[in-house]
Amino acid sequence: MISTGDLLISTPDSIGDYYFNRSIITLTEVNEEEIVGFIINKPQEYKLSDLKKTITNNNLKVYSGGPVKQDNLYFIHKKPKIIFGGINYIEDLHWGGDLKTGIEMINKNLIDDSCIKFFTGYSGWTYEQLEQEINDGAWILIKNKTEYLFNKNPCDLWGENMKTMGGEFKLWSNAPENPQNN
Repeated sequence: MISTGDLLISTPDSIGDYYFNRSIITLTEVNEEEIVGFIINKPQEYKLSDLKKTITNNNLKVYSGGPVKQDNLYFIHKKPKIIFGGINYIEDLHWGGDLKTGIEMINKNLIDDSCIKFFTGYSGWTYEQLEQEINDGAWILIKNKTEYLFNKNPCDLWGENMKTMGGEFKLWSNAPENPQNN
């Protein structure tokens, strides 16, 4: 059963898919009609300060959250006592909230990348669609490991997970992102 807070880890079967190749997705909303999540391990080439000129902290990365509504900015944080209005989706993690207050706290150095992550776009499915993709072997579903979200080396997470799964997955852990580059 797919639940809010679960993680999706793409299998090697997704190689070649631009958005989901080697991706790990945190599911922030799951209901019988739709599922919403954000890719947590694919940083963009630009920083938050490139998108929001009022940001003085030049270190906050923006991640590709997925192929849906890429012109929108989303965020996940663990500061609900500072950033109001977010939706608690698992443990101390919240999705969205008062962005203006978030930016003020970032500029005051009270919030940094250890507790907030920004995304352009999101990933979305119908419940049946994602269930079928999991059954077809495109995704591995695991219970959320909240420490993944603010991992200092998010780009290494996919390979690390492939190693722990053993067997054929271990072989893929060190393969180049594009096998044609081998």
